[in-house]
Amino acid sequence: MRLGEKIKKRRKEIKMTQAELAEGICTQAMISRIEKKKVRPSRDLIEKVAERLDVSVHYFYGEDSVDSRYSKLDQLNKMIRKHMERKEYDSVSYLMKENETVIAQSSGEHKYFFNWIDALLLCYQDGDEEESLLRLVEIEKGVKHGDLRLEIIDSIGQLYMRKKEYQKAETYYKEGVLSFTDWMDVKTKALLLLHYVMCLFNQLKYEKSLEIVFSGLDLLVNHGMLYLLGDFFYYKGHCLEHLYQQEEAIDAYEKAYTLFDIQQNEKFTLLLKIAQANLKKQTKKADTFEAEN
Repeated sequence: MRLGEKIKKRRKEIKMTQAELAEGICTQAMISRIEKKKVRPSRDLIEKVAERLDVSVHYFYGEDSVDSRYSKLDQLNKMIRKHMERKEYDSVSYLMKENETVIAQSSGEHKYFFNWIDALLLCYQDGDEEESLLRLVEIEKGVKHGDLRLEIIDSIGQLYMRKKEYQKAETYYKEGVLSFTDWMDVKTKALLLLHYVMCLFNQLKYEKSLEIVFSGLDLLVNHGMLYLLGDFFYYKGHCLEHLYQQEEAIDAYEKAYTLFDIQQNEKFTLLLKIAQANLKKQTKKADTFEAEN
C-alpha cells in the first residue's frame, strides 16, 4: 500500500476529515494531493501527519505495521475505561503504574488520554480537585478535536459543578456542544448534554435546561438509543415541574419511570414514584381549589 493510501486508510479509521488532518499542518488541498499520490510530502510533514493520526512514522514507510505498541495502547485504553466506568480507581492506578514504560512512549491522542486519566485520578482517588482541574484545563488546550476533547471538557464541567462554580462549567459545556460533529460518538455527546442540563438546572435556568433536554432526546431518538433516555425524560419532568407545567411533567416522569423500570434502576424508579405522587396531589388540590372558587 502506497503512502497516500495509508494516510487515507488511517484517517478513515479514526473518522477524521481531510480538513481536520490538515489543520495547523498544511492545506486541505495538500492532504488531498498526498492521498491521491500526486505529491510526495517532506519527512517533516509526514512526522506531523503521523502525530495527528496517532501512529508512528514507521507505519507509513512499512518498517512496522500499525505498530504492536499502538495495539497495546488501545487495549490498555479499553481496560482503563472499563474500570473508570465502575469507579474502580485503585485498579486504574495499578494499570497506569504497571504500564509506565509503554505509556511514556505514547504520542498524540493516546498521550492525551493517559494525561486525562492521571488528572482524573488526582481528583477521584487522591481528592485533589484543584490540581486535577488545573491539569485538565491545560490538557484540553492541546486536544483540538474528537471524542476525547468532549470527554475532557465534560470532566472539567463536572469538577466545576463539584465546586458549585456553575457558570464556569456552563462555559465549557457550551464550548463542547459547539464542537459537535456528526461522526462523534453519540454516547459521548449525550453524556455531555445531560451534564449540561444538570448544570443549567442547578442555576435555576429551567427553560434553557429544558431546551438542552430536547436536544438530548432528539439525539438519542434519532439514533434509536435507550442510553440515558430515562435520565433526559426525568430532567424534562423536573424542569416542567419547576415551570408549573404539572400535566406535562407527570407525562415525562411516567416515560422516565418506564425506562428506568426496564433497566431495573431501583433508585430512580423510587424517586420517580415519589415525584409523581407529589405532583398528582398538587394537581388534585389545584383542581379542587378551582372547582370551589
